[in-house]
Amino acid sequence: MPVATKTLGVIINAALKEVGEPEITEFTSSNILQQRLIEVSNNATRELVDRLDYTWRLQRTTISTNADITTENAHVINGDATVNSVTSDGDDADNWGSVSTSMWFRASGTQKSYQISSITTSGSPDTLELETAYLDDTNTAVGYRIFQDSYGISTSGFGDLVEASYGDSASWASAMGGVLPDDRLIKKTFPDLMALAGGDRHRDTSGRPRVIAEIGVDSSNNPQFVLWPYPNDTYLIELWYSVEFTENSTFSTVMFGNDAPSSAYDYIEHKTVAAAHLWDENTNKSAVYEQMARNAFDNILRRENREKIGTGFTIETNRRRYGGRYPARSGILFDTAYRR
Repeated sequence: MPVATKTLGVIINAALKEVGEPEITEFTSSNILQQRLIEVSNNATRELVDRLDYTWRLQRTTISTNADITTENAHVINGDATVNSVTSDGDDADNWGSVSTSMWFRASGTQKSYQISSITTSGSPDTLELETAYLDDTNTAVGYRIFQDSYGISTSGFGDLVEASYGDSASWASAMGGVLPDDRLIKKTFPDLMALAGGDRHRDTSGRPRVIAEIGVDSSNNPQFVLWPYPNDTYLIELWYSVEFTENSTFSTVMFGNDAPSSAYDYIEHKTVAAAHLWDENTNKSAVYEQMARNAFDNILRRENREKIGTGFTIETNRRRYGGRYPARSGILFDTAYRR
């Protein structure tokens, strides 16, 4: 990818020169034209980045899942929200030092999961406080699982999730046969995830996440994702995401916040110049630069689609000729259409 950068100041100066205004070295907050052009530049950038998950905007981060906890047993009381850590004989135990309030508690043989509200490990036994009262039979030493199915992403600038996967070794036989496990997580909406889980996303204890869905933000306002089935082991999940756009207002700020193809900067500049001509009531020149912006955007799409279209394809005409095909080459109509 060619390295290209254009600052907000360079773009605004290009627009100012077009309408006969002198170049500047810093923005003036009281200058209405400058402030309007800054708004247009930001709006054009946002419009561009929201249209597609461009490869040149992809960034990588990771999340580490937590293994589930099943050590010894738990003492549960019907109608009580407090749960105690115990041995198999019902004696006090201290097994929950790694439990957090992002986890769930589920007793063996039951069909209800309880969000954990607080943990106390300062005395013995370790105790949990559930979000609601326990609603199954009292048991002095029941098996259980404590697990986490949702994870927040604290990475700054995290926009839309594009790909998620984790490593997992293939068997020798599958590798020799050319068949490798697909360790990508399928992106779904939360309702779709719930449909796959049959309404109970904690019933499947297989431990290998196959689906990921966004469910809003956590208590720190970070985007949050739920995994299904919930992980029962420590997985390092690799996330590829598009960078969230942040408005620019500083003269030396590079648009997009990272390297982009030259046509992307051209698109922003043409849109800004068009706005300057419109401000100057020169609709003809404004229309010319709007068309130039359209051409720049087509170039961006053509660049994105270059490797997605493939080496060729065939088409069928309205007159069939059995046993024959008509070869065709990709043209501008195909190159500049949205493809995901």
